[in-house]
Amino acid sequence: MKLKSIVLTTGIFPPDIGGPASFIPILAKKLSQIGIKVIIVTLTEAIQDDSHLPYKVVRIRRNIKKPWRDVLVIKEIVKAAKEADLIFSNTLAFESAVASKLSGKKLVQKIVGDIAWERANGCGRFEGNLEEYQKASLDIKSKFTNIYRSFTVKKSELIITPSYYLKNIVSGWDYPKDKIKVIYNAVEFEEANKKIEKNKFRIISVARLIPLKGIETIIKVLSRLSFPFEYIIVGDGELRDNLCQLAKESNIDIFFTGNLSKVEVANWLNSSDVFIQNSIHETMPHVILEAMENSCPVLASSVGGTPEIVKDMENGLLFEHNNLDELFKKINLIKDDIKLREKLVENGKAFTKEFANVDKMVERYIKVIEDVI
Repeated sequence: MKLKSIVLTTGIFPPDIGGPASFIPILAKKLSQIGIKVIIVTLTEAIQDDSHLPYKVVRIRRNIKKPWRDVLVIKEIVKAAKEADLIFSNTLAFESAVASKLSGKKLVQKIVGDIAWERANGCGRFEGNLEEYQKASLDIKSKFTNIYRSFTVKKSELIITPSYYLKNIVSGWDYPKDKIKVIYNAVEFEEANKKIEKNKFRIISVARLIPLKGIETIIKVLSRLSFPFEYIIVGDGELRDNLCQLAKESNIDIFFTGNLSKVEVANWLNSSDVFIQNSIHETMPHVILEAMENSCPVLASSVGGTPEIVKDMENGLLFEHNNLDELFKKINLIKDDIKLREKLVENGKAFTKEFANVDKMVERYIKVIEDVI
């Protein structure tokens, strides 16, 4: 059946930053351009004017308390789904699963992580990584969250993951492996339009300021460096105040930009000497590709799907998550080895060409979606 109309659901959407907030606008724009009607249901900090967009965006305030917010989200998804062929979830998975049941419309879900592990890790109930969580003896609350997560998975007609790493994780949740499709994310790269002047070696991270991103460890490592540098942190989140305090205590040159537009992020990346990502988990991080495209050498923790795009000593450097000594050594390596930096930049820019074909990615999404409607 040919796809004519679709509801896309996501917990974050511009001006938010993060994977779904980058992916969903790209998918929605391309689908709209080929005549497919798109309605996006999302959460927001504040109501925005989206009238300039070629698709409809329904925003529900994020600060509404649960379960009332869930009820509102489900109501809006059901309303949007009345004339749609399908519901496509890229987060807001539980609400989408309930709405799918109520509306009678099939659900395709893109899974970018394990919400059960993220919640357990974020509140300190489980300190291990994603792989360890899958095999661990869990507390009652975590077991309940696993049931919540599995409910949404099993209600999906099809699962799409952005990496083979995550496909293997999801297949362990008692979901048929042949119903999990891997589609790498394409990225609409923004071209930098200016250089941001600097007087020191510039280190940059672009991330939501949440525990999973490991910014605190980066600051601790940077405080050990013996050469002049500045650290730019692009993004915002719950840990901003704590990180600002740590920055003051570390007595190093750190600048928090807050959330920026994509072109502003490109400008900062293009004007920096090394990009560092110390996540405890990533499925297929867009920002690493954006750093490569903007000629910024990449130094990333070897977690999740990151090694599928970062080849150590070829187009970037990998290190063990939270390994302070290894991160310290590799920062100094990039600083001191000019030829290595040039190699990483050249290979990185060549590699991103594989991810620049947005039309091809969207064609793959349409094909797998049309197979289930």
